[in-house]
Amino acid sequence: MYLMDTYQEYFREKKIKLYGSHKADMPKPELYVIYTGDKGSYPDVLSLKDEFFPATDCCIDAKVKVIYLHDSDDIINQYIGFCRVFNEQVALYGRTLTAAKEIIRICRDRNLLEEYLSEREKEVEDIMLTLFDQEYVLDLERDSIRAAALEEGIMKTQTQVVLNMFRDNMSYETIARITDLSVEEVKDILKKAAVLH
Repeated sequence: MYLMDTYQEYFREKKIKLYGSHKADMPKPELYVIYTGDKGSYPDVLSLKDEFFPATDCCIDAKVKVIYLHDSDDIINQYIGFCRVFNEQVALYGRTLTAAKEIIRICRDRNLLEEYLSEREKEVEDIMLTLFDQEYVLDLERDSIRAAALEEGIMKTQTQVVLNMFRDNMSYETIARITDLSVEEVKDILKKAAVLH
């Protein structure tokens, strides 16, 4: 998807006609993924066809070169090292200011993105805390939605039980006693369900 978006932007910028009679010129694609875990026995190249459609005659394939941590001091290895430190510290301290400070301290000690972090320590810390806050808010929203759905489910079930009992000609008092509601709550439920006017 990213490749197609990139090509689309490229064609637009270069004003290349895609639907003309001549073949459109386009740069050769190269796809990479940075893997922050241990290499183990993982391959150096992933194939869309081999990974997702191995037993079929799929007419589309994309090969992605996988970049793993290796012994060099380039920016990619520093980024992978940063990600590992990040994951370790979040596992220890959660998504907190302490974790953010420790991530920066450890990375500086290990010379991981050290120049960038020393110039922008506060900015990086703020970005991490903003990301942590966003995840926290999303978790809270998910919990709130779940709780609301559960409450709505309980209310619907409770309403259905009260309606069924009412249709079975049970008195308000009997329904209240069985459902552990007050007589007024039973009447209110029936009123909201448009059974009582």
